[in-house]
Amino acid sequence: MKTMNVFKALALAVITLVNLLNTQAMAQDNFITNEEVKNNLVVSRTIYKQDGNYLHNHMRYEFAYDEQNRLINKTASKWDGTVDKWIPYFQMTYRYEANEVIMSYARWNESQETFSKDKKETVYELNENNIPVACHQVTGIPALIAERR
Repeated sequence: MKTMNVFKALALAVITLVNLLNTQAMAQDNFITNEEVKNNLVVSRTIYKQDGNYLHNHMRYEFAYDEQNRLINKTASKWDGTVDKWIPYFQMTYRYEANEVIMSYARWNESQETFSKDKKETVYELNENNIPVACHQVTGIPALIAERR
């Protein structure tokens, strides 16, 4: 049974990874995307806004994976040209458990310098074919997840 659950989670991770690996660089509506790949996994994606012959920083995504190469963290930053640095924007984390994937989302709280603003958690329940069949959202109250079990 554990092998089947691992297989389901792995299949979901592969589908997610295929989405991430669509292209190394693509232009769309004056945006150029560049990806950094290590060990066949996208570890960062930078999006540039094209202005004539110039490219300007726009968004940056950083990705982290677990030992099974499943996506566990996606952090987004926006470029602030007034201070010439990346400013954290939001973070998504993924936990893989038996027959479900738990996705957490939080925006950057500038005053606390943490990802603690607008916290949300969504639980995706998977069927025997590793297809999400139901989901429910828990907003800002991680304790409800523990109570549910």
